[in-house]
Amino acid sequence: MKGSAIVVATLTLGLAACATQPQGQNTGAQNQPAQQNPAATAQMQQNQQALIDAQRAEDQQEENARLKQAKGEQEKAIHLGLVKKMIDQNNGYAALAHLDSYDKKWGADLKSRLLRADALRKTGQYDQAEQAYQSLLGSGDDQGQVWYGLGKISIEKGKLNAAEVRLEKAVQIDPLKIDAYTDLGLVYLLDGKKDLSYNALMKASELSNQDPKILANLALWGLVFNDLDMSTDIANRLQWSDITRNKVMAQANTIKRRLKVQGDPQ
Repeated sequence: MKGSAIVVATLTLGLAACATQPQGQNTGAQNQPAQQNPAATAQMQQNQQALIDAQRAEDQQEENARLKQAKGEQEKAIHLGLVKKMIDQNNGYAALAHLDSYDKKWGADLKSRLLRADALRKTGQYDQAEQAYQSLLGSGDDQGQVWYGLGKISIEKGKLNAAEVRLEKAVQIDPLKIDAYTDLGLVYLLDGKKDLSYNALMKASELSNQDPKILANLALWGLVFNDLDMSTDIANRLQWSDITRNKVMAQANTIKRRLKVQGDPQ
């Protein structure tokens, strides 16, 4: 019996060893890290770098396009600024030539079309200028200038009622438009509208920091409506010669005769 017990114990230990050994071997195989393929790793890195390079190239193209567009916009602004200066200096024909060049290079846009209308008006091509202004109504931001241009054309054509309506529209859209107030004040003056004329000319004068040309219009207003103190004060301030004083007085008398024919000033 004692020998049998020893055999059983030995068998039990052997079975335990056989049962635990494979389990230990499998666990070690599962914890062992898988070996990476060097070729696959290199290919993955190349792919990642290719994506990075492609993104950089795309970003550079976008930046180049942005810089090119910005440069073009700057060149256009400089060219149109030159055209506007020509118009302000009454070099309308030169302005039209430059606008032809501008349109050929970049194509006409709202700003160049408005300047073309101004240049046509400055060169006395009133019918073409009016058509150009009319085509811009409702388009672009500078509608005050469009209506001002139309008002100036009406003045040149002697249509003072239409000029009044158009210039009023100009200052409604742009309440700081000095030129429109100046011309509107003169239109009111020619129509005998005393208070409206004074208010418009005063706005123009103060907005322009008392520009001498606008002060001269106020002196004319004073002569027409018998405010001689104001007229004399302005004439002295501007140091008018006797010749200039006589010219302004002659203009005032012409307007007064015109108003007398129309009736009493308002």
